[in-house]
Amino acid sequence: MIRAEKKKIITKFATHPKDTGSPQVQVAVLTERINKLQEHLGSHPKDNHSRKGLLELVGKRRRHLNYLRLHNKDAYEELTGKLKLRSAVAEVKTTKKTTKRKIEKVEKKANKSEKKSEKKAEKKVEKKAKKVAKKEAAKKETKKAKK
Repeated sequence: MIRAEKKKIITKFATHPKDTGSPQVQVAVLTERINKLQEHLGSHPKDNHSRKGLLELVGKRRRHLNYLRLHNKDAYEELTGKLKLRSAVAEVKTTKKTTKRKIEKVEKKANKSEKKSEKKAEKKVEKKAKKVAKKEAAKKETKKAKK
């Protein structure tokens, strides 16, 4: 893959201006490399070394997609739509590494972290409200003291 092509892909799928390593970018770059290797293997069917590399790239892309699916479903669905990849939610086979229990654990952690962040936000709002109330009370006291 030429450097300019890779830059185009990175800028297209980046989540922010300096993003080069997010799962979305990595999956997009891997998809382009996979497509190039598939073309190569079409004209050179006996090239088993390239075939092995292709399988490794497909596995790496699958791991990135699984991570993205578990941690950010919206980004996963958007990315699979843009790259025209099949959604693998129904196709995921449970192996030793990705068992149903592990997937459930990750989903529970995500839900807990969302709840924690909501609680933190509520606490911040309460603290700010208390500070504002204290300032107003102090202003009233100073006004009374001046009179």
